[in-house]
Amino acid sequence: MDLNINTIINIVLVAILIVCGWQGYKKGIIMGIIEVLTIILSLYGAQLLTDTYSYEVIPVLKPFVSGYMDTQVENTAYAAMGYEPDPQTGRFNVSASLADLLAQNPGMEEPVARQVFQTLGLYDDLTQTLTERTMTYMQENNASLTSSIVTIACQTVTWYGGFLLAFIILFAIFTIIVNLPNLSFKIPYVGIVNDIGGAAIGVFAGMLFCSILVWACQFAGLLLSEQTLRGTGLAAYLMDRNLLANYITL
Repeated sequence: MDLNINTIINIVLVAILIVCGWQGYKKGIIMGIIEVLTIILSLYGAQLLTDTYSYEVIPVLKPFVSGYMDTQVENTAYAAMGYEPDPQTGRFNVSASLADLLAQNPGMEEPVARQVFQTLGLYDDLTQTLTERTMTYMQENNASLTSSIVTIACQTVTWYGGFLLAFIILFAIFTIIVNLPNLSFKIPYVGIVNDIGGAAIGVFAGMLFCSILVWACQFAGLLLSEQTLRGTGLAAYLMDRNLLANYITL
């Protein structure tokens, strides 16, 4: 039987829920609550660490991003203004500078910025957010379009990358600490409540893990389009409700 990408995504997400639910069933309510608190604490801790230290990485990352983005912004702007690339070289033979062309075509900055972020494979909501931040940065710093896009791109890459890395590390550390005593807390005389309640809390923990996974996919549009992800039942549900927004401020 051939499996399409939507089926595979559903299987992966449902498998996460089943595994977490089973783990919660075995651990009981109290340990299940502790695991959920561990996830939430890791999310908050990751945000705190990322907000504090991510911007220190930008000066190192900026030269690498700038080399690629300069050409990307120019090509996108030229195409948006109606210029066509040379069929042999693929380059735009434009005599005027990008700054001059944008000055002659007011209002082009925003659609160009949006198109640049879209070509990077970012999902629509993230693209819109970064476009708005780019326009704000341009106005507040009197910066060029290219410089603004590079700055916002660097901020985004360092923040999201740092956040995911910090979350994984913190969750691993907290999980090890919690499991070091090898404790097993269960409410006495109500085994069925422990089992069912633990399973329910485990499924909720699984929903948090799935939300983090779906949230991270907004950068993977070149590999997994937003349309494909939204065509998957559980992933679409998580995208619409954005449970992660309840715990962190992006």
